Amino acid sequence: MIFPVKRKIVEYLMWFSSSLLLAVGIVLPMFSFQKFYIFNDTFSLLGGVLYLLDQGEIALFLILSVFSIVLPMYKMVLAFLLVSNRLKDTEQNMRTVKRLAVIGKWSMTDVFVIAVLAATVKLNMIASIEVHVGLYVFAAGVMISMLLVHTLLSDYELKPIA
Repeated sequence: MIFPVKRKIVEYLMWFSSSLLLAVGIVLPMFSFQKFYIFNDTFSLLGGVLYLLDQGEIALFLILSVFSIVLPMYKMVLAFLLVSNRLKDTEQNMRTVKRLAVIGKWSMTDVFVIAVLAATVKLNMIASIEVHVGLYVFAAGVMISMLLVHTLLSDYELKPIA
C-alpha cells in the first residue's frame, strides 16, 4: 500500500498531468480532412466544435462540447477539490464524491464521440481523414483522469456507475 503522503503526491501528479493533457489535447490538431484530394482542413477539438457552431449545427455543437469539453473539465474541478482536501465539510465532500462517481460513467464518451466522427468521415469514399497528435494527447488525458477518479473513489467504496 502507498503511504498517505506518497499517495497524495501521486494524486496531484495524476491530476496535473491529466488536466494538462486534456487542455492541450483540446487545442492541438486532431484531424485533417481531405476531400477530392483538393480541399484539406485540419481541426482541433475546439476548432471543430466552433466550426459546427458557425455552420449552424447546434445539436452537434452541444453534444460535442458537453461530452468532450465541459464534462472532462468539470470532472477535473471535482477531482481537484478532493485531491487538495479543500472540502472540510463531510456532507460537501460526499456530494462531490457522488458527482464524480456519476460523471465517471461518461469518462470515455468524449473519446468515443470523436472516434465515431472519424469513422463516419472515413466511410465516405470521397473524403479521407488523417489523425494527428491531438487525439492521442486528449485520449491520454482522459485515461489518466479515469485512473485518478478510480483512485479517489476507492476511499469511499464507490465505483463509477456502469
